[in-house]
Amino acid sequence: MNKKRITRHFSKTYDEVTTKAQAVQPQFTNDQPVFVSFDPIFTPEFGTELKNETDQALADNSEEEHQAAIEIRTNKLKVLRLQATNAYKRLLYFVHSAFGETKAVDSAFGRPRYNKARRSEKEMIPLLNQAVTAAHSGQFNAGLIAKGMSEDLLTELEDLANQLIETDNEQEMLKKQQLLVTDERIKLYNSIWDKLVKINTAAKILFPDDPARLAIYQLYETSTETAENETTPGEENTNE
Repeated sequence: MNKKRITRHFSKTYDEVTTKAQAVQPQFTNDQPVFVSFDPIFTPEFGTELKNETDQALADNSEEEHQAAIEIRTNKLKVLRLQATNAYKRLLYFVHSAFGETKAVDSAFGRPRYNKARRSEKEMIPLLNQAVTAAHSGQFNAGLIAKGMSEDLLTELEDLANQLIETDNEQEMLKKQQLLVTDERIKLYNSIWDKLVKINTAAKILFPDDPARLAIYQLYETSTETAENETTPGEENTNE
């Protein structure tokens, strides 16, 4: 069973959340005595926790690092597939020189799956393995060598298949890890956002006639903020 993903409590970007948190913190520190007299949850520790979480969020680039690592593997797989395509074409040259371009021969060396293999490492790997196995077989090996194929070409194909397997496995592992990293990041930002919502909700009650102060605490334009605050309280403690 797949683990349930963490739901965002906010529709802003990560940068917008931290920017708003940084803007709110100094004003909240100044107004904290007023807030705590209204609701005892607004202790100095509440503000400290908001600041610490914001600092942690600003310093966290793990999601970007994982994405960069995935892109490196994606680019490497493209290069390996191209190298594998070229090496496979060289093998087919010797295959056709030795045995002709027949359907049976092409099938033995995996040619029917070639078009898909050019676009997918998961298709390219079995294609290379099939081609190498056929080239090593007693049915074809001597004829290929007689036409000038070297064993180095088969070694190259085997090596490319192994590199594709290794790189594909690395990429899949990074993708799985990225889901966890993203969920942890969302948990952190949800906690920040929930605190900002609590502060904003209280501020609208405490400072109804102070638009300048309310503008600092405001999270969205009025219509959007109203809708957000109507849905958020039921979600506030989901991941705390």
